[in-house]
Amino acid sequence: RQRQMCIRDSSNNLESLKSSLQYFYKKTNRIITLEYIIFKDFNDSIDDAKELIIFAKDLKCKINIIEYNNVEGLNYNKASEEKTNQFKFYLEKRGLIVNIRKSRGEDIDAACGQLANKA
Repeated sequence: RQRQMCIRDSSNNLESLKSSLQYFYKKTNRIITLEYIIFKDFNDSIDDAKELIIFAKDLKCKINIIEYNNVEGLNYNKASEEKTNQFKFYLEKRGLIVNIRKSRGEDIDAACGQLANKA
């Protein structure tokens, strides 16, 4: 499984992003919203939540967990409701503000910017 959010990996430049977000907050005093698309068996584990906490802990932020909509032909799947809720509650127990953005438009493969081509 490929890890997308390893802060210690200098190739992904998340520390630079975090610095930019901290600067933005310092200049604007506006809370930052982190959008986190959650995928089944890809980034829905408690270990993944721990990595997100490491990234978010020094930011004045809230986190929107976005449910992925299954799209025919792609190898990603929607995380279960149970896993999504466990992920959310784990973050909340550590003091983060978290919302789950419920899926809309799944019936036409259009939710959360996922537009699918249908032949």
